[in-house]
Amino acid sequence: MTSYIVLWDIIEHMLRFGSIEKSLLKYIKINERAKLEEIIEKGVQRNILRDEDNKIHLLNALEFILILDEVGIDTSKLCDYISWYEFEDFIAKKFYDFGWECILEYNHNRIVRFQIDIIAIDSVLKRAMIIECKHWRKPIGVGSLEKIVLDHVLRIEKFINYCEWIVTDIPKLRKVEIFIPIIITLRRGAIKIINGVPILSLHYLNDFLTNFDKYLEMLNVKTFKNKCFV
Repeated sequence: MTSYIVLWDIIEHMLRFGSIEKSLLKYIKINERAKLEEIIEKGVQRNILRDEDNKIHLLNALEFILILDEVGIDTSKLCDYISWYEFEDFIAKKFYDFGWECILEYNHNRIVRFQIDIIAIDSVLKRAMIIECKHWRKPIGVGSLEKIVLDHVLRIEKFINYCEWIVTDIPKLRKVEIFIPIIITLRRGAIKIINGVPILSLHYLNDFLTNFDKYLEMLNVKTFKNKCFV
């Protein structure tokens, strides 16, 4: 009697070990073979998977999860395979691809203490996004979201109030006229706006950056003037 492997086991094996023997793939359940082939085809085409030495190798775990989501697989239970560092680094690279310069994990320890996950700077248009990255594993209620937004806004207000200290660390911020708050999550979900702060799933980040100015206007996104702009 033949034992079959379910697609979910293959996905978890790839994320845990970084590759899988191609010889094992023939044991996948018949009704899941087409989906597996689609995942592998998309992954190889986008340089997320590599077919080499009789193995399928995983090159980028986050991009792989986005493909899984794209083909209709619930990826909410896969967040544990992505570290905070990978998540923040991935977001920074996305912004870089769209022409933004990124500073990761800015820690301020003078007078008051606070941390900004990512500062993304658009030098041409003299604006910067202050990004909070949330690696949520479970759905978050409205009350919790409001508290997270409030904390982010308070952090940005500290950032602005102590900007004279901050620009000694990051001089290019003197050329930034406005700051824009945003929270980016790993979990899939529609774009939300709470008290003027957009909460955006990583799955929609490309579209958000492509149509950034339209989203700013459509969502009536809150902005903060830089007191240290010159």
